[in-house]
Order: sequence, then structure tokens, then C-alpha cells
Amino acid sequence: MKQTLKYAIVFLAGAICATAGSAYGAEAIKTISAKLRPDIKVSVNGKQLDASAISYNNTTYLPLRKAAEAVGGKIELNGKDINIVTESKPPSPVTDNGNPDSNTNSSATETSPHEGKVLYEWREIATYIREAKETFASRGVVDGNTVIAYKGIDYIPKDKIDDYYDSKNDRTYYTEDFLLQFLQKEDLLHLNKFQVRKNIISPI
Repeated sequence: MKQTLKYAIVFLAGAICATAGSAYGAEAIKTISAKLRPDIKVSVNGKQLDASAISYNNTTYLPLRKAAEAVGGKIELNGKDINIVTESKPPSPVTDNGNPDSNTNSSATETSPHEGKVLYEWREIATYIREAKETFASRGVVDGNTVIAYKGIDYIPKDKIDDYYDSKNDRTYYTEDFLLQFLQKEDLLHLNKFQVRKNIISPI
């Protein structure tokens, strides 16, 4: 348990240091004196990691690639940017006797809270307001929250309840209930309707 905890701390520290160079540019690069610590053994789930640790300023570091691969992840490089990609699998359901349930489809995903709700795409909403209402609705971020500004009033959608983000097509949708706070039912008749089914959004 102590080894695993130590590994988690080392992995996070290494990730932070690796991204620091790309975040702050060449000015953040400097030469340091660190100690190679072969006496420090790090294990992941009881399996010793084949990598030498480095100690600097009372913090222990590990090679990012070795650490990522040890937990089933991988390193993606884009110029000076480093991205650590991991894939986590949900725990397998168990039967009453404590054994894994082999009849359960492990690839099944959780049901989206938007299932069955009517959604409208943001860019189409903004275009309709501009052309039909002859005014504007803007979208921004205030104190970490997405805000829709319309006629001098800010409307804050509840994250992942009032809005749905389609990462594949980079589009954001809003529920009918949320839009009716500042639009009329008649306005929505001019917009295309969408619905989420099995975490895939499509026109109704």
C-alpha cells in the first residue's frame, strides 16, 4: 500500500514537471542537480517498476513513459507538449457469491442524463436569435461557469444537465427546459431538434 501511494505521488509530480516546460516556454528551462536513487524501489500492484528514480528538492521523480505504461497508459508527444493517455475500465459486476458476472456486457456505458430530452444546437440558436430577434446571445465563461448572456441577463446552465457537449463534432446542445428561460416555445419551432440515444446525439 505504501509503495503504491508513493508511486501515485511520484507519477503526479513527474506529470506536473513535464508539462511545466511547455506551459511556460523556454524561460522555464534550467539546469538542476539531482540524485539518481536506485535504492528506491517503486511497485505498481505488487510488480516492481523497471525504472530508476531521481530525487530532487525532497521530491522523487520517475520517467513518465515508464510510469504511464505501468498503469496501462501511453505517452503522446506533440512538439514540446506531452499528453498522458490512460484508459480506465469500470469494475466488473459480481454475483451473490462474489464472483464476476460473466453474463454482463462490460462494454456497456452509463445512461446519459440527457436520454429522452429534446436538445437544440447552440450555433443554430445563436443564428436564429441574431436573424429573427435582431439581437445577440453570447456565450462565455464566468468564474468557471458557462454563461449565456441575453438581453442583459446571464443564464447559467447546470453542467451536464442543461447542456450536452458532442466532442466528436465540437458542438454544444442545450435542453428545451433551459432555453425556455429566455426564449418562447414558438421560437423553438424554428430550430432543429436533437436527442441523445445510447450516448449518441442525432436529429429527431
